[in-house]
Amino acid sequence: MEILIFADVTVAKKVLKDLYPTAAKIDLVEHGYDNVVGLVDRTYAVRFPRNENAYARSKYEREVLAELGGITSVNIPKVLGDGDSPPYMITGFLEGKHYSLAEIRNFSEQEQINFGKKVAVFAYEMHARLSIEETLKLRKQFGLDKLEEEPWDRYLRKMVFEYKFPTDYQTELAKKYYSLWQELHTETDLVVVHDDLHNENMIFDNKELVGVLDFGDTNIGSPEQEFRQLYRINDRVLTAAIEKYQELTGRTLDIRASRTWAIVQELAAYSERLSKEDRVHPSFLRAMRNLNTWLPDGEWKYS
Repeated sequence: MEILIFADVTVAKKVLKDLYPTAAKIDLVEHGYDNVVGLVDRTYAVRFPRNENAYARSKYEREVLAELGGITSVNIPKVLGDGDSPPYMITGFLEGKHYSLAEIRNFSEQEQINFGKKVAVFAYEMHARLSIEETLKLRKQFGLDKLEEEPWDRYLRKMVFEYKFPTDYQTELAKKYYSLWQELHTETDLVVVHDDLHNENMIFDNKELVGVLDFGDTNIGSPEQEFRQLYRINDRVLTAAIEKYQELTGRTLDIRASRTWAIVQELAAYSERLSKEDRVHPSFLRAMRNLNTWLPDGEWKYS
């Protein structure tokens, strides 16, 4: 059995120089804990997975992107090639700018509404193009459901019930919102969701959404689940997305489900990072900020 050797920053830099010997500029970006990404002359993006999980998701993402090649509402990465020693995938570079959550909140009211609507149009296109049957086959082919990450329902329950929150009131709130999530979470009318539609995976031009990245978490879920991370920006953006999606599909969505998804996900992130005593992790800091906005009586702190 072949043993894969994954690239670190040093190896990635050498591979990029070999691939693009005449490149004028190569920038290396550490994309979370799982990937190193090389940006070559603002023309190519080369992603190097750092472990088996990231490698499996990279191969899966390649197939998903091939199925989504006709998307017109936004730009998505186009796969141009790959390699195996070390593993990497080459896509075209998507021009544009990333905005922080705070910067998006500073958009004008109409710009925020337009952004929410554009997310909905993209989601509608994606949900219409990918079949649940084919996606499940791909997930099985690349072993995604056997990776370390747990399914959402199991992960959320474990984080809420098996790990102790610092105060009894926080525990009470966590159990209350988990119960509400169970009540509102539906297994009917499911679609194939991107499942990671947060600002870091979105590209803008003049405050307009023009690109979406990172399709490695594509999974089966509800439209309400798809839009949950917009609630981290504000309710205006989430509402605009929900209303536009309803207009496009004729379906009736429950915005409470999206809000509850967002809250329970942050409760789980807060609990998980406290249990690991990792209070400087970006997901803990984000969860603490959001929970203090949504559930201020909980007084979410570092300890």
